[in-house]
Amino acid sequence: MKNIFYKITYNIFLALIVTCLFVCVEQIYRIYNDILSFNLNIKSFLEQFIINLLIISIIRTRAILITFTVIASFVWFQILHFAYFGTWIFPLEYLLFFTKFQETYDTFRTVAQIAIIPTIMIICLISSIYFLLKFSEEKRLKIPFLSFILIAFIIFVPLRVYIKDSKKGHRPNVEYYPIKNTVLNLGYLFGSILPKKISGNTGLEQPVVPTPKLLTNNPDINVIMIMGESLNRNFMSLYDYKIKTTPFLDSIKDDENFVYKKGIASGVVTDVAVPSFFNIIKRPDGVPQIISTNTCLFKMAKNNGFQTYFYSSQAQDQLAHLKNYLCMSNIDKYTDGTSVTKDIDKPALDTFLLNKIEDIDFSKPSFVALQQRASHTPFIDTFPKEFEIFTKENVEDKTISQNTIDYANSIAYTDYIISQLVKKVKEKTNKPTYFIFTSDHASNVGDPNRQGHGRLNYDSIYQVPFFIYGINGAKVMKNNFSDFEFISHYQIGNVVSTLLGYEKKYSYFNTKEDYFVCDSDISGLSGILKISFDKENKQIKTLIE
Repeated sequence: MKNIFYKITYNIFLALIVTCLFVCVEQIYRIYNDILSFNLNIKSFLEQFIINLLIISIIRTRAILITFTVIASFVWFQILHFAYFGTWIFPLEYLLFFTKFQETYDTFRTVAQIAIIPTIMIICLISSIYFLLKFSEEKRLKIPFLSFILIAFIIFVPLRVYIKDSKKGHRPNVEYYPIKNTVLNLGYLFGSILPKKISGNTGLEQPVVPTPKLLTNNPDINVIMIMGESLNRNFMSLYDYKIKTTPFLDSIKDDENFVYKKGIASGVVTDVAVPSFFNIIKRPDGVPQIISTNTCLFKMAKNNGFQTYFYSSQAQDQLAHLKNYLCMSNIDKYTDGTSVTKDIDKPALDTFLLNKIEDIDFSKPSFVALQQRASHTPFIDTFPKEFEIFTKENVEDKTISQNTIDYANSIAYTDYIISQLVKKVKEKTNKPTYFIFTSDHASNVGDPNRQGHGRLNYDSIYQVPFFIYGINGAKVMKNNFSDFEFISHYQIGNVVSTLLGYEKKYSYFNTKEDYFVCDSDISGLSGILKISFDKENKQIKTLIE
C-alpha cells in the first residue's frame, strides 16, 4: 500500500513537471509575441495537469514518449502558425496542409526564421521529457488499459460534434492553450467538416439559378479576363499607395474607357475565389451551382460563339483542385505554367501569358482568361531580377521591410504585364476588346505578426483591385457604374456575363448590397464573412460560422 502511494505521488510529481514544461513553452512564447499575452490561470493549468497525469500513467514508457512527442509537435505547429498568421490553426487547415503541401512549403521556406525559436523550445521540451521518463520506469504507477480510455476520449470528441450537428462552425480561441485548440479543432474537422464534405451536404447550399437570358447573339468582341494572384489593392499606386507601383494603370485612369473600383473578393484562397468568380457565385455554399454549370463563364461564352482560352502561369499541381470547378470541357485551349517549367510544382513567370497571346486567333470573338502567379509568396520568386525596381536604398520610407519591397516589385511587374498585354492585343486585332482585371484574393503584407492569406478576420485579405478597360472602340459603359466605391467578385462576374451577351442583372454593376467572402473551404464550412454597408458606406462585418 505504501509503495502504491509512493508511485501515485511520483506520478503526480512527474505530471506537474511535464505540465510546467508545456506551460512554460506556451507562456514564454506569449510574452515574446506582440499579439498574445500571459494568460495562465488555475483552470487551464489543472486541465493540462490531468491530461499529463493520465498520459504519465500509461504502462509503456515508449507509448508515453510517442504521445508527448505528438502533442509537442502539435504545439510546435500551433506556435509556428501563430508566428506567421497571428492565429492558432483553424480546423480545415490540417486538411489543407496535406492537399496544399507544396504551396505551404514554398511559403514557409521564405520565412523559415520564424521557426527558430519555436523549434528550440520544442526540442528542449521533448528532450526534458525524455530524460524524465528515462529514470522513471520503476518509480511510476502504471494503470492497465488507460491507453484505451484515452483513445476512447479522442474518438468521443468528434463523435460528440457529429451527433450535436451544430450549424455553427468552430474557430480557434486565442486564449485557449495550444493542445486544447488542437483537440477541439481536430474534433470539429473529423466530426463535422469531413462528414459533410464526404456526404456533400453542408447545410449551407444555395438554390441553383438558371443561366441568364441571352440578349445579344454572338457579339463581335474580345473579352480578356485577367485574374491576379494575392494582389492587395492597397499596395497599388492606382489606389494611392505611396510607392509608384502601377505607372501604366496610373497613366490611363482618367481615360473615358477605363473604370476602376475597390474590389471585394469572394474568397481568401485561390481554390475558393477563382471557382466562385468564374461560376458567378454570390454566397457559399455555391457547389451545387458550380456542378450545374449554369453560370460557368466559359460555358456561357462557348454557347454564345466565343472561342475560349484559359492560360495560367500557375503550375499543374497548383491547379489540381481548381480545375474541377471550371467546366473544362468548354475551354478550347488550356495551358499552364508547367508547360514551360516542365515541373508540376513549379509555376512560370507571368511573361508566359504574354507569349500565349500570340497563340490566340483574334479574328474570331474570344473569351480569354489569364491567371497570374505574381504576387504569391515567395514574392521574390514571382518576378524577373530586372524588376527589382524598388530597394531599401531608393524608397523614401526606410522602415519598409524587404518583404514588402519584394511585394511592391511584384505589383510593378504585374503592371508591366498588363501594359504589354494591352499593347500586344492592339497589334493583333482591331476588334473591340475589353480587359477586366481583379485578383483572386489579397495578401496581408507589412505586418510582422499577421502575414499571408486565408483568414477572414484580416480585412486586407479580401481587398482586391478591379478595373475594366476598353480598346479599339470598346465602350466600358461608365453609366453602368455608380459612385459607390466597392464592387464584389459576384458583381464583376456579372460584368463579364453582360459583355458575353447575357442579361444584365443590375442597374449598376457595383450595387450596394450584402457581399459574402468565403474562408478556405468552398462549401463555407470553414466560415463566411458577410459585409454590409451603412448609409455612409462604411463596412459592417458579420462572421457567419
